Amino acid sequence: MTYFLAITGSFLLTAVLTPALVRFAKKRNLLPPPRKRDLHAKKTPRLGGIAIVVSFLVVMICLAAFALPETTDFGFPFAIFDVSIDKRLLGILLATILLSVVMLFDDLRGLPAYFKFFAQILVGLTLIASGIGITYLNNPFGLAIALDSVKFPLEIGGDVYHIVLWADLLFLAWVGLLMNATNFIDGLDGLASTLSLLSALILVGISFRVSQPATALMAGVLAGAIAGFLPYNLPPARVFLGDTGSMFLGMMLAVLTVISGGKLATLLLVFGLVILDSLYVVVKRIIRRKNPFTTADQTHLHHRFLQAGFSPTSTLIFIVAFSLLFGAAGLLLEGKLKIIMVAVLAAVSLTIFIALDLKKSKLKT
Repeated sequence: MTYFLAITGSFLLTAVLTPALVRFAKKRNLLPPPRKRDLHAKKTPRLGGIAIVVSFLVVMICLAAFALPETTDFGFPFAIFDVSIDKRLLGILLATILLSVVMLFDDLRGLPAYFKFFAQILVGLTLIASGIGITYLNNPFGLAIALDSVKFPLEIGGDVYHIVLWADLLFLAWVGLLMNATNFIDGLDGLASTLSLLSALILVGISFRVSQPATALMAGVLAGAIAGFLPYNLPPARVFLGDTGSMFLGMMLAVLTVISGGKLATLLLVFGLVILDSLYVVVKRIIRRKNPFTTADQTHLHHRFLQAGFSPTSTLIFIVAFSLLFGAAGLLLEGKLKIIMVAVLAAVSLTIFIALDLKKSKLKT
C-alpha cells in the first residue's frame, strides 16, 4: 500500500503542478525566446522541472515522517535536532534543494557555465558527505576493483571522516556525467523525460532484485513524478524540463545506480547512445578547434536525425526504442555478457553517427 500511495501521489502531484506552472509562466511572461540550438520556434515555458522536484521532495519527506522505517532506510541511521532520518536520504534531499535553487535561477535569469559547474561539484560533495559513493567496481574478468585504497582523514567537530580519493572522484565524475547527459538531450521534446522514466523503472526492478525496498520506492516515486509530467512534454511540448528538471533527473539517476548496488553498466546501456553521442560531438568540436563544452549548436544526435529528414516523433521513438532494447539487455544480462553488450552498443552507435553524418552531407550536396 505504501508503494501505491507514494507513486500515485507523486504522479498526481506532478500532473496537477505542471499545467499550473505553465499558466503561471504565461501570466508572468516567463517565456524565454528560442535559442539558436533550440528546435521549437515559439516561446515555451522551461519551468516544468519544478513540478517534478516539488513532487519528489513532498512525497519523500512525507515518507520519512510517516511511513514504515524500512521504506526510507538506506543503511545510514542519523539524527539531527533530535529528528531521526537516514543520512543518505537527508543528503539527497539537501542536494536536491541546492541544485534546484541554482538551476531555477539559471532558467529564469541565466548563469555562467563555470557557476553551474561549481554547483554540480558542491552537489556531488553533499552526496558524498551523506555516505553515498562508489567503493568498488564489479569486474567480470576477476576480482572486484577496489576504489578505497587511498584515504585521507579529515577531522570535523571532533569526528573523523575520510576522503576516499578514487571512489569520491569517480562518483563526482558519474554525477556530473549523468547531469550533463540528461541536460544535453533535453533539446528534443520528451526525450530526456522519457529516457529518465525508462531508467527509473529499470532501477525499480534492479532494487527489488537485490532486496532494497527503500531504493525501489525512491526510484518509483521518481518514476511517478516523471510520468505525471511526460504528457505535457511529448511533441509538440507545452513545457520543458529546464535545467532545474534535467539536472535533477541526472543527479537522481546517478544516485540510484550507486545505492542500488553500483549498477552503472545497466544505466550506461540505457543512456549509452546519448552519452556516446555527447563524446562524439565533443571530439568533432575539438577537431574543428571549437570549445567542446560551451559551444551551443545543433550537432547532437536528435539534431542530426532531424537534419537527415526524420520527424521529431520518429526521432524520439527510435532513440527510446534503441535505449529500451539495450536497457532491457543490461537488466537481464550479467558479467561478461553485459560488457559485450556495452561493446555492441558502442559499435552500433558509432555506425549510426557516421550514417547520419553521411546522409546530412548528401542532403547538402
